[in-house]
This record gives sequence, structure tokens and C-alpha cells, in this order.
Amino acid sequence: MGFFGGLVSKIGGAIKSAGNKVKETGKKAASFVKNKVTNTWAKFTGKDKFEEANKLYEKISSRYNRRRTEFESDVDRITAIIEKHIQNINSHKKKIKTELFVEMATNLEKIQDIEFSKDFSIEAYKNEVYSFDSINTRNDLYLIDFHKHKFKTTVQAVFTLGFYTRKKAQETLYKVQEEEKKVEHEIAKMDAELSKLHVIEESLANVEHYFASLIEIYKQLLVRLDNNVHYLYYRCLRFAHKLVRQEMSIKRLPVMQRKELEAIITASKILKTMTETQIISLSEKTTMEDYENIMKKSHEQINNVYDAA
Repeated sequence: MGFFGGLVSKIGGAIKSAGNKVKETGKKAASFVKNKVTNTWAKFTGKDKFEEANKLYEKISSRYNRRRTEFESDVDRITAIIEKHIQNINSHKKKIKTELFVEMATNLEKIQDIEFSKDFSIEAYKNEVYSFDSINTRNDLYLIDFHKHKFKTTVQAVFTLGFYTRKKAQETLYKVQEEEKKVEHEIAKMDAELSKLHVIEESLANVEHYFASLIEIYKQLLVRLDNNVHYLYYRCLRFAHKLVRQEMSIKRLPVMQRKELEAIITASKILKTMTETQIISLSEKTTMEDYENIMKKSHEQINNVYDAA
């Protein structure tokens, strides 16, 4: 290439590099001017406030819809568990009334007359109808829309020197901010409802446990009752020529067995009260807690009776 050719190549490269720098600087300057103009125009028309409102609306709309979907899913899930607890409690009540009490009465009537009603109440859970305010649409909140009505908002801004569009954009922002407060309130209501459902579910789970464990205790008391009845029977058979009802008396039992018999009578009365105690309302958290406490107290009483026997 030679000295002259190399020099020309270097000069050409330098000129090209300088041209690129000038071009790049020009682009930056143009971008800077464009941004300045854009920002100035946005402030002049109020579009900046509108964009702030639009971003906020998208944020709260997404949050509300996501939480509402989660809430409905959680309600369905917890409700299904609650209904299962209710079904199991009713099953336990039915077993107590129609099987255990019948077995107890059949044996106990050989000693003395005790009648237990076979009628019993069942629990029921009715799904609540939840009422929440839905989030308002853009049409409800937006007093101006720079995205949908570009030409219209531009003309309004020009002919009113931006006063009208700025005012409407600011009012739109206020409305969306108020909508955000409402969304927060509605989400708080959902959280409160779920919290209440959790309390109901936990209370019913405990009550179900009380019934299940007491049934096992009562079965053991029934075994003791059956043994005591047979003991009395064979005792009367041994010491009397004929069986008479008067001879089948609790007074003829040893002290320990007498306590066992008294225990099942006491336990039966407590258990009978438990089966007849209904949940007044599943909609009130305090009512459910009171119901659980009643069942818990009865559970402890029967355990004490059983331990004493």
C-alpha cells in the first residue's frame, strides 16, 4: 500500500470515527431534546398524572383480582373441611344415640329404669354468601384518557392551555387513589372472613376429636357395665332360688363396681347433653369458641369421671 496509502487510510478512519462521534452526540442531543419536550408536554397536558394513575390502577386491579381468586379458592377448600367435620360430628352423635346409649340402657334397665330419648339434633353448615365491592373499571374512574383519545386530549390541551387536561388528569389520579383505599378495605374483609373460617374449622376439628375420644372411653365403660350386670346376675342366681328385680340392685355391688356403674350414668348424662347441644351459629367467631369451650368442659368432666372410676 505504501506510505501514502497508509496515511490516506488512517485519515479516512479518523474522519469516519469523528463522524460517528458527531452522529452519536447528535442522537443523544436529539433524544435529550425529545425527552425534554415530551416531559414538558406531559406536564403541560397533565399526561404525567394520568400515567401515574394508569400505573396505579393496573397495580391495584391486578392485586384485587389475584386476591379475590385466592379468597374464593380458600373459601371452597376450608368450607369442604368444615362440612367434613360437621358430617363426622353428626356421625358420632348418631352412634352415641342409636348404638352406645341403646346398649347402655339395655344393660342398665336390668338394674334400674333409665330412659334416654332416641331423638337427636344434627348440625348443619350453610355456606355464607360473601358480598364484596368489585373494583371499578377504567371507564368508571378515568375522566380523561390520553391513550384512547390522543387527538382529542391534544386538542383539549392546546385550546385550554393545558388547564382542562391537567385538571381532569389530577382528578383521575385522585379517583384511582381512592379506589386503592377501597381495594385495601375489601382485601382486609377477605382476610377477616378467612380468619373467621379458620377459627370455625379449628373449633369443629376439636369438637370432632372430643366426640371421637369420648366414644372410645364410653365403650370401655360399657364393657365394665356389662361385666357388672353379669356379676349381679350370677350373684343373684347363686344366692336366690329365683331372680327378682329387687335383687338386681346397685346396692349389692362392691364399692369399686358401684363407682363404675355411677361413672357410666354420670358420663351418659354429660354425653347426652353434648349430643343435644347444637351450634347456634357458625357465622359468629365468639359463638363457635363458646361451643367449643362447652364441649371441651364436658370432655374433661367425662375424663375425670372415667379416671375416678
